[in-house]
Amino acid sequence: MVVADSGNHALRGLRLSDLTVRTIAGTGRQWMQGTATSGVATEVDMSTPWDVAWDGERVIIAMAGEHRLWWFEPVAGTVGVWAGTTHEGLVDGPVDEAWFAQSSAVAADDSRVWVIDAETSALRVVEEGRVRTPIGRGLFDFGHVDGPASGALLQHPLGLAVASDGSVLIADAYNGALRRYDVRTDEVTTVARGLAEPSDVLVLPGDDVLVVESAAGRVSRIPVGAPQVHRGDALRTRRPALVLAPGEVRVEVVFVPPSGQKRDERFGPSTQMSVGATPEALLGAGAGSGQELVRDVVIAEGVGEGVLHVAARGASCDEAGEHAACHMHQQDWGIPIVVDPAGSRFVRLELAG
Repeated sequence: MVVADSGNHALRGLRLSDLTVRTIAGTGRQWMQGTATSGVATEVDMSTPWDVAWDGERVIIAMAGEHRLWWFEPVAGTVGVWAGTTHEGLVDGPVDEAWFAQSSAVAADDSRVWVIDAETSALRVVEEGRVRTPIGRGLFDFGHVDGPASGALLQHPLGLAVASDGSVLIADAYNGALRRYDVRTDEVTTVARGLAEPSDVLVLPGDDVLVVESAAGRVSRIPVGAPQVHRGDALRTRRPALVLAPGEVRVEVVFVPPSGQKRDERFGPSTQMSVGATPEALLGAGAGSGQELVRDVVIAEGVGEGVLHVAARGASCDEAGEHAACHMHQQDWGIPIVVDPAGSRFVRLELAG
């Protein structure tokens, strides 16, 4: 049995025959930008693995702490990155270009892998080398709405399981509900409500399910029965939009190490910044990664609005001591943007040290 040991940033192997436990992947250290992402499993750092699933060939890992999916090959004892970029958000496409947001659950079904993204309240699926989103709109949209999947909403889901009929059951934590996505009809329904922050679900023979109600400290058996259609509220986190002018805009991230620390430039530049946008057409130029924390980008005319994604990191070390401790500081921003000729041409962000 493979266990995702989130707090220890590791995978543990439990042998049921003699109840022994050993570490099969991870070092106990949290993965940071710039460290290895593949190799001997017990020599590669991980970052809050939240769930695992067997896809018939290897173990797929929901690496919630850095917004990617990894794989673990138990025979060879190796690990690597399967999907995602470390950018937090909801972007579909090829596995190496897609963005995830705190992936918290995975389940395999034939040639597909289903993924729950908690921070975007989304159900994702990886199939034939591409990622798509049956349910979910982005970082700021959530609610309890059933019906066609394109308009359905979840609220911080945390677990899922595939039922015998191929439908996907979702532990919709902040709605206190068990939801069902019918793959054949592309419809979302509600199986049960009034649950205490359900965080995981297990399908039993006969299609009853066990649901972990984390806020109540209990596991409940629930018959799937006839699902209902619930049309509750559709909500959006209303962060004030930043009004930017079309054309060249300067993006700057300010990084000042904490008191008693200095920038860690032992191995080269101590900083890195990545910039992207949803939709991609919002940026006419300037997307991508670089080591400088100042970049001129081009905001395209005619797009109107979107989200500017900025991810930055900075390394620092203690100033004093023979064996000074070093630290990595990282932050992601999803900034709602409205394009207007009267808007600003400057975006300034602070990377807290």
